Amino acid sequence: MTTRTKIVWYDINNIQEDIYNKYNDYTFQFYNDTKKCIDYIKSINKSEAVFLVLSPLSALEILPHIHESRQLDSVFIYLNTHDVKIDESLLDKYSKIIGIFYDFQRLFQCIEETIDLAMKNVESFKFYEKHQKSTRELSKEFGSFLWLRLFKDVILKLPHNEEAKQEMIAKLKECYHNNNRQLKLIDKFNQEYKSTDVLRWYTGQPFLYKQINRALRTEDIKLLYTLRYFISDLSKSLDDEYQSTKDFFNSNVKFYRGVKVSHEEGKKLKENTGKLISMNGYLSTSFSKEVALMFAGESRENETSVLFEIECDFENINSVSMASIAYYSTNRDEEEVLFDFDTTFEILSTSKNISENYLVVKMKVTKEGIILAQEHIKQHNRQLETSSAILLYGYLLTVIGQYEKSIEYFHNLEKNPNGEDIAFIYNYLGDAYRFKGDYETALKYFKNSYEIMINSEPPRDILSSYLLNNIGSIFTTKGQYDVGLDYYKRVLNITKIDSNYAVITTTKEGIGNIYHRKGQYNEALKYLKSSLKIREKYLSGEHKEIGRLLSVIGCVYEDMDQLNTAFRYHKKSLEINEKCLPVGHSYISCSLRRIGNNLTNQGKYDAALDYYVRSLEMLQVLYPNGHLNIAVEFCNIGYIYYIKQDYSNALDYLNKSLHIRETLYADIKNRNLVTIFKYFGLVYMKLEKYDDALANHIYALKVCEDIYPIGHSLISDCLTNIGNAYRGMKDYVKAMEYYEKTTNNEKQNPTKPNLIRLARNYESIAICLSDQGNDQAGLEYRMKYVRTMKNVDPRISYVNVIDYIADMFFNKNIYDNALECYLTSLEMKSKCLPIADVRTAETLENIGNTYFEQDKNQLCENDEQYQIKARCYYEKALDIYKIKNDITTIYILNRIASIYENIRQYHCALEYYEQAKYFIENYFSLENSIKETNEHDITRMKRLIK
Repeated sequence: MTTRTKIVWYDINNIQEDIYNKYNDYTFQFYNDTKKCIDYIKSINKSEAVFLVLSPLSALEILPHIHESRQLDSVFIYLNTHDVKIDESLLDKYSKIIGIFYDFQRLFQCIEETIDLAMKNVESFKFYEKHQKSTRELSKEFGSFLWLRLFKDVILKLPHNEEAKQEMIAKLKECYHNNNRQLKLIDKFNQEYKSTDVLRWYTGQPFLYKQINRALRTEDIKLLYTLRYFISDLSKSLDDEYQSTKDFFNSNVKFYRGVKVSHEEGKKLKENTGKLISMNGYLSTSFSKEVALMFAGESRENETSVLFEIECDFENINSVSMASIAYYSTNRDEEEVLFDFDTTFEILSTSKNISENYLVVKMKVTKEGIILAQEHIKQHNRQLETSSAILLYGYLLTVIGQYEKSIEYFHNLEKNPNGEDIAFIYNYLGDAYRFKGDYETALKYFKNSYEIMINSEPPRDILSSYLLNNIGSIFTTKGQYDVGLDYYKRVLNITKIDSNYAVITTTKEGIGNIYHRKGQYNEALKYLKSSLKIREKYLSGEHKEIGRLLSVIGCVYEDMDQLNTAFRYHKKSLEINEKCLPVGHSYISCSLRRIGNNLTNQGKYDAALDYYVRSLEMLQVLYPNGHLNIAVEFCNIGYIYYIKQDYSNALDYLNKSLHIRETLYADIKNRNLVTIFKYFGLVYMKLEKYDDALANHIYALKVCEDIYPIGHSLISDCLTNIGNAYRGMKDYVKAMEYYEKTTNNEKQNPTKPNLIRLARNYESIAICLSDQGNDQAGLEYRMKYVRTMKNVDPRISYVNVIDYIADMFFNKNIYDNALECYLTSLEMKSKCLPIADVRTAETLENIGNTYFEQDKNQLCENDEQYQIKARCYYEKALDIYKIKNDITTIYILNRIASIYENIRQYHCALEYYEQAKYFIENYFSLENSIKETNEHDITRMKRLIK
């Protein structure tokens, strides 16, 4: 319970000790003295809420003095016996009495429910920028304001009839089903209410204003829709009152509101100067600054007192709905003025009143919010050729991520369309279910919508094209690529670019995505780049759709193993998205994930992990109940831990990913599902749990074959993994069988064999042959691996394997092959490592060593050629080692010196031995034997020179 709520109990003798102990978390004030109780309640700040428990007798004595006090929220009459007769006039006279209770536990249940309702009416703010981009780029805050603004438009157009009234009555009775006092008031409202009395009922009855403001502040779409009958009357009345009284106001009037907010909310108010703010509820203000300050009270340890000073220029603002309601209020001295729930303000400044310790927030009423809302409504209407605020209202719930609310809204509309186009209702239901991840239901509604549109007279071709694209995207997500392709190509047959560029670009992108997933990368790039060209013609350079499409193209280059090109596309995509989208948007998360994938492929695992975590954090805010993309991110992070050999964390993240898939998306088979089981298999291989590895790899293959055509590179990957699992189990016959299947699958690739998968298969065959004792054949396949990898974009992970193979040849004195491998490694490292990286120096050193050893093992006409080449590579390695102050510097200096000594250039040899001595003495703490050897070398050179 917060410091804003207080339970005051009169007549402490009525408390049962055992039950009182049960509720000792609450803070009570107990009184037996009537005057002290009354004085205490009157002394409480008006911004706080008192919940008062009385006996029937004490109620007659106390309520006449305090019932109209603003701080008194609710009254509960408690008796521990049914024998006492209660004066019925008590309930009729005092509307704040919630009910009469004979059971202590039922009493406290009702107190808790009432406090909870009061807390949901506590001040809440939404801040947003003056300039929001297109509808899909809405910040969550502005999206919330926009759909509340549309809600007002919608309810003003909906039937205002007895049916709507009775729907509201039924809901209110449900809310107060155990409260006889409130039920009587609801019945009275049902019998006596007239629209002209709306302000009197709103100010006088808690069961109305509490439920309405709770629904607004919590954005409870179902409750708001149910209360539409009264809300529409209230908004109309505020507007009517304003129109009839505005001429009596001066041109510029100030209103005041005093509240207590958390320190965090106070900080947000300071940080958002210059931005727009909405209150998500009817806003009560006063003409009197003194009254507002009474409500603000004094700041406390956990709360900040705030005084809002609100300016309204009536000459320039004609769209605000507000009214003075002091005449209708039981507290007329408060001079209350009520603003409609869609009123927008601009924060002009914030300052601290030092002497009285409260925050002053100066604001002005602005029409900016209404203008922004109208711009977004017009844009959407142009896109889908509809001007229905009722439909747009539900669609915006989907845009801001409120999928369940959107679904509920459109299902209500489906039952009672009130003249709205049922085809659009089905389309929007499909959208909401698709974004929720329920693809089968989405498909059903898209198809229903399409059938209605195409069978209209005349057929609605442009609108039906949207539906065909939506259906195509669902089949693509489900991995049914040929079906999806058919739907997209139907769009191209009926739509021209000039008639609707948005449809065509979406279609071409969809076709490009399918070719990408089928491994036909050149075809994919053709359609995706065509889509990009059209978008760049019609949209600004920093539009989110351009940013998103650049990232998609980057993914194709990624799979073509053109990593540098892919990285440029991903980076540009992120730059555009961060400029034109609100922080935390799903497109930004997607760009971060794809950069993470690229860095993973480059072997930059720590940097990749950072991008994955940033993306995950955004997604968990966007989709607190889980989402397919969260499963993808868990999977990516799991793989990084696998690479880092942290297998426990790897399994943990992979299990998190699989849990989301199994819980929310059990019927979806796609690449991510293949990847999850593939990574499980790889981890189990490292843990030497080969049976578990095999089971996961076999399942990954099954999914792969369900969604990809024969010849796809991912099928090759799965086949090789199964072979590796059998190899781990020492079933070499089965292993070789699957390696052969990989080779055959690559031969059927519709474009060209995937060189990386092919090379990986060669390496697996080599290990399998070596394990069986056939080292010679194994080495031949290892050379096939190296020669294949020469033709792909370099990655450090590939280089590590090539270095390992080169070392094998070197150790077996097969220097020509070792040299070929080291030179391939050097070429790759020069492209994917920074200049002067120690890993490059190591390869240069290894090449020098190979030439050095060739000189010792081969007879040739010019026996100096290998030594000259060796010295050349040693010199290059030396330049890097010196920069890095690496101990290997000494070894290289000695090697170069020995080469000069072998060809009798003793002065040069002496120079390098002396450099080695300098490094030994000044940089490294080495064994005495190394120092002694160096001294002997120097002495020998000096003797030879003489």
